[in-house]
Amino acid sequence: MLSRVSWRRPGPGAMAALALTGLVLLLFRGAVFEGRVFHKRDIHLVWHPQVEAFVRAVAFGSWPVWDPSPSFGQPLLADPSAQVLYPPTWLNLILRPWTYYSLFVVCHTLFSALGLFALARRLELSRPAATLAAALWITSGPFLSYLDLWHHFAGACWIPWVVLASEGALRKPGTRSALIWAGATAAQILAGSADMTALTLAVVGASALLRHVRWTRALVAANARLIGAAAAAGALALGLSAALWLPALELVGRSGRSSLPEAVRTYWSVHPLTLLECLTPGLWSGLPLSPSLRQALFESREPFLFTLYLGLPATALVAAGLAFGPRSLRGLLGGLVLGSALLALGRHTPAYQAAVLLVPVLKVLRYPVKAMILVAFGWSLLAGMGLDAWLRPGPAPRGWLRRVGLPPLVLGLLAAGAAFYARGHAATLAQWLLAPTTDPAVALLPTVVKLAIGSALGLTAAALALARWRWPARASAFALAGLAVADLATLHREPSPLAPRALYTHRPEVLESLRSAQRVYVYDYTLQGKALEHLGTPGPTLARTPEGWRLDEAVDLGSQLCLAPATLGRWGLRGGFEVDYRGLYPLYMSQMSQLVRLVETRPELAHLLRMGGVSHVVALHERGFESLRPLATFPGLFEQPIRVFEVPDPLPRAFVVGAASVRTDAEVLSALVDPAFDASKEVLLSEGRPLPPGDAGGSVKVLEDRSDRLRLEASLKREGYLVLLDSHDPNWRASVDGHATPVRRANLAFRAVELPPGRHVVELRYRPWALYVGLALSAGCLAAALLAWSRSAA
Repeated sequence: MLSRVSWRRPGPGAMAALALTGLVLLLFRGAVFEGRVFHKRDIHLVWHPQVEAFVRAVAFGSWPVWDPSPSFGQPLLADPSAQVLYPPTWLNLILRPWTYYSLFVVCHTLFSALGLFALARRLELSRPAATLAAALWITSGPFLSYLDLWHHFAGACWIPWVVLASEGALRKPGTRSALIWAGATAAQILAGSADMTALTLAVVGASALLRHVRWTRALVAANARLIGAAAAAGALALGLSAALWLPALELVGRSGRSSLPEAVRTYWSVHPLTLLECLTPGLWSGLPLSPSLRQALFESREPFLFTLYLGLPATALVAAGLAFGPRSLRGLLGGLVLGSALLALGRHTPAYQAAVLLVPVLKVLRYPVKAMILVAFGWSLLAGMGLDAWLRPGPAPRGWLRRVGLPPLVLGLLAAGAAFYARGHAATLAQWLLAPTTDPAVALLPTVVKLAIGSALGLTAAALALARWRWPARASAFALAGLAVADLATLHREPSPLAPRALYTHRPEVLESLRSAQRVYVYDYTLQGKALEHLGTPGPTLARTPEGWRLDEAVDLGSQLCLAPATLGRWGLRGGFEVDYRGLYPLYMSQMSQLVRLVETRPELAHLLRMGGVSHVVALHERGFESLRPLATFPGLFEQPIRVFEVPDPLPRAFVVGAASVRTDAEVLSALVDPAFDASKEVLLSEGRPLPPGDAGGSVKVLEDRSDRLRLEASLKREGYLVLLDSHDPNWRASVDGHATPVRRANLAFRAVELPPGRHVVELRYRPWALYVGLALSAGCLAAALLAWSRSAA
């Protein structure tokens, strides 16, 4: 007889986990239950091509270290955003991209929520307070704004776990706690966001200094143990992740990222007026702003984080946490919120400059707005502390109302006043807020509604603070907590726009004209002023929208139909002369790309395209391409048709020349646009052996072509150089008939190998020295960590 199955009621911790799981499923119900896909901004433009390059490399038996598609080929593993060594990335080998990304978002969000819950419990918050803190964290605007920035999002999701591990190691230093701390930190580094790692380090450092170090006796044994635990965990974390950061550091060292101008670093600084969106969602982003105000608020672009909203009802809870929470915690978290907000303001305050002066390595990081993630982190924990303070008896009613009820009351009244003013003085506000052609009353109506809703939420929170002395404290506390979570969850009910799956699966018609393409140059209209110059509009304008598609979805599909520059890799096409948006190209490749933009309306453009082996051009305009052969035209979704041009007589990808000269980069740049320079007969080297003019009389045959290696057969009548129109990188190694031979930088940015007369087999392999050293270091540290763990268990 079967024994009776007994069911036990889940414990409080399990109930909290179930509640957070339900919240996550509610947030992402479109992706989980309706089959829609994440697509916004960089997901389909950058992430998907990177993933295809990764999968293609592994499928063909190559190391996933080089991406042959963008700008004549660029490093893949050394680009941290590719997340090649982040374990979840390898699921792409068995999952379709859209399925993987949905799973990636849902699992990381739940993982981060559970991490913040565990951290809050470690900080001695009650289970309800910890649950509230976790819920506010994953529904906050800054957190959800990172969904389309996969590496930053994954790094942000690790913040609670790294802080939690550091708390364990600093409270009770020991082998196992240090190993856990190191493992969590290494995982965050492998997630690919140096920004999130640096911000997390700031939180851990501040917590250690304010809560764990004993300042009365600087050299006591307890402090020595803390320093030892931190040093051991940090060293081990660096060792475990060395296979990523060593190649990345080597790449940054020879790219423009190592010396970013201040204007580039401080781009997307949070304007002081934009901070108002922390308490009033979309206050500015939904308005048809005047060009000058849009420039001031958002750099004339879309906001980097699409929402900063932290929740106005949560203000009362945060105020309670700051006023009546544990002194050490409220000082740390209050300082974290304030300091991160000042850092996010970037060039608008001296705080960012001071931080860069104190920590010069911050110069390789961009966009101060990223620091808003720590504002959301500290805000969520403060709200959890406030819930606990709300549930405790005391303090005196007058002090409570002044310190907890007054902030939301003032904010609610200010929002109401702003709504009434905007409603009654729309024309006055429009003079300095809105574009001239906008109807003020209509344009400001959504803002008035938002302010009115904010006022109602603030006044409700103030009323609940007052009701604490009329109702049982538990009733008003949980009513406010529910209102705070419902406010964020409702506003962010679709935290990132979702699209039909066809956005990934539809194959652009223009690909039919590119079957024989050697290399493709796709014109980039995202550069400032280019769309206006060539199309007459600030950007490509939709002419039609597929049935059932929203405008933003149609714009993304339209961009894919005309092969937006970064998307070539999705279809296995090789590109050339792409813009270096992330600052990771070698300086000479960036110079070559800039040279193409300088001559784009002059005859020299065709000369450069031929020299780079570009066989086809895809664009929405004709100006500047008159010397090319029109090949095909496709309707697309934009007003302008998609045009395909054929470049006459482009150089083959690999060929031999008999003449060579050594020139400086400045001299090469001048020669490249000189019609007298014939790249099919002479190569310009950065270093190497010059050769007198002469015809090598040779031929080249490609025997093997993989992402990380290339094998060719070259035949020459006299000594010469094999020129390969792929991006030069010092980590490419060449051998001629089995003998190592230097790879020279040719024609500013390509590769050349010197060959004697006769028939030869040339092999090139991409094997970064930093990767070998990093892999050895990571493997050794992993073995040492496993040994230390097993011994600590004995």
